[in-house]
Amino acid sequence: MEPIKGISIEKYAELCAKMSDVFNDQESCLKIAKQEGITKENWNAAHEGWQFRMTDPSDMGKTASQFDSLWQAAMDK
Repeated sequence: MEPIKGISIEKYAELCAKMSDVFNDQESCLKIAKQEGITKENWNAAHEGWQFRMTDPSDMGKTASQFDSLWQAAMDK
């Protein structure tokens, strides 16, 4: 699966796990992304892109399923 703005689905899932307590607070999410060396522009583009891929009916849930597995593994750490 092709990364979005250099952010693979694995990295996206890891970041989402780190952001799980503050996911509705965009500024806090951006701080976490910045700590990981990701710019605001790249985070916003990757977040929007991965969300689109996960909800795209033509994908038939493949991306969402992979993300869920990766996110759960990251949450378990």
